[in-house]
Amino acid sequence: MNAYVAVSETMGEKPDGLELPATGALSHTLAYGQPLRVLPSEAPGGFRVEHEGEEVASGSLSSPSARLLTFQALPVSQVAAADIVGAVLESVLACNPALSAVEVEFADGSFVQDLLRTGALERHGERLLARPETFFQLARPWLGGVPAAYPEAVTLTNGALHPQRPPKPAGRVYSRFIPWLNTDLAFHVADVEADLPHFHRWMNDSRVAAIWEDNGELSYHRDFIAGRLADPRTLPLIGTFGDVPFGYFELYWAKEDRIGPHYEADGYDRGWHVAIGEDDFRGKAFVSAWLPSLMHYMFLADARTRRIVGEPIHHHRQQIRNLDRSGFAKVKHVQFPHKKALLVMLLRERFFMDRLLFPDLTGLGGPDGLPALGSLARDAA
Repeated sequence: MNAYVAVSETMGEKPDGLELPATGALSHTLAYGQPLRVLPSEAPGGFRVEHEGEEVASGSLSSPSARLLTFQALPVSQVAAADIVGAVLESVLACNPALSAVEVEFADGSFVQDLLRTGALERHGERLLARPETFFQLARPWLGGVPAAYPEAVTLTNGALHPQRPPKPAGRVYSRFIPWLNTDLAFHVADVEADLPHFHRWMNDSRVAAIWEDNGELSYHRDFIAGRLADPRTLPLIGTFGDVPFGYFELYWAKEDRIGPHYEADGYDRGWHVAIGEDDFRGKAFVSAWLPSLMHYMFLADARTRRIVGEPIHHHRQQIRNLDRSGFAKVKHVQFPHKKALLVMLLRERFFMDRLLFPDLTGLGGPDGLPALGSLARDAA
């Protein structure tokens, strides 16, 4: 197969050529099997794709001015050509977020229909385009599969009429390569035994306890996780960077949650709470990875989720600034029995159309003075 990818930039000034980490960008498009790795090759502007240590594709950027990315003929491989193209598109778009579109031309287009059917590619006249705002709505590369839309049957919980919730997933539910950290971020469903030791330590940390007020004995935290797993309204997740647990994330369906009566909640609105337990994973570089990735997961887990809400305590200025930078709108203050909260809301359309999966990491560039890989600079306004 020969493929030609013409790349056009419309936002910001970037160095000429294709940007990829020296050790390669990982793609989990193979449903959490051994990832595909997209690496720069020794030739200027070149790249290669590896699977299980074997090269399965290669190509090059033919010239910085033309930005023509050429795939060489693919060798015989167990990896489908469409998956290889998807992995390259994911890596190129994630590591070069100023790209507004990637145009693809195939000499052998026998697999194009597969890419068109999923939305990985779109046909615009005679052209085939991959756009970040549609490509990153695909579920399989990050969730490991395409979740089925659970049948919509209405039920009643504590006076709230809402859709019946699907059974809880188990294990890893999301994985994404973070270019500026050069590592994987993942979320998995909390396991009562495996995750109890670090969860217990986090909840007894003074910094976390000041917000959550859930410090206590080991037995209390065992019951806490078990209770969240048993509650159809909530999904308790543990976040990891490079397989190192760093924080607890509690997702909830807003309609039957305490926030539901305070606004016109849709049946698939979702909300979240967070506790970052490890000091080594605090700061802009890390929050810019986990926060949009968590939103990404919630939008992908059910395509009917159009809005994500949050309820930070009204005086937590740093968290509110992070949410503001991440596209959340301030709606109103809400008085709960235990706190005064600020209701914030993120729209699905804004998240994908404004490419909010890619943060503005201005000021976090490397020693060479270049912007952090994967950063999308935005106007200060």
